Amino acid sequence: MTEKKFLQEPDRVPARRIATLGLAGLLVFGVGALGSTAVQRSATGSVRSDTAPRPELAGQREVAMVYQPRFDRSLAAVHDDEARRRLSSAAWVDRDAGVVRIPIEEAMEIMAHRAEP
Repeated sequence: MTEKKFLQEPDRVPARRIATLGLAGLLVFGVGALGSTAVQRSATGSVRSDTAPRPELAGQREVAMVYQPRFDRSLAAVHDDEARRRLSSAAWVDRDAGVVRIPIEEAMEIMAHRAEP
């Protein structure tokens, strides 16, 4: 029985076609950007939109549930203290299911002993 030999066809990348399509895409994008700018200028007289609402509560300490000052140390300290308290205390998570939260140090020690051979 004769063995069939399959030859691989040489790879041909149509680089010129790919470059042409890329340039055409950039051209279409540029024309679209210029066209939309022209439409905006003819409709409003400017590229900037003055129809957006001005935020009335900007600069205030709290808007809804979002605190505006980014680096308010006292606020972060309150949240950090609460997180530390939860990480270092034990409590029931679900008493019916028998799920308990234990201090993080204790949990890490248990996991370290489980990993030992």
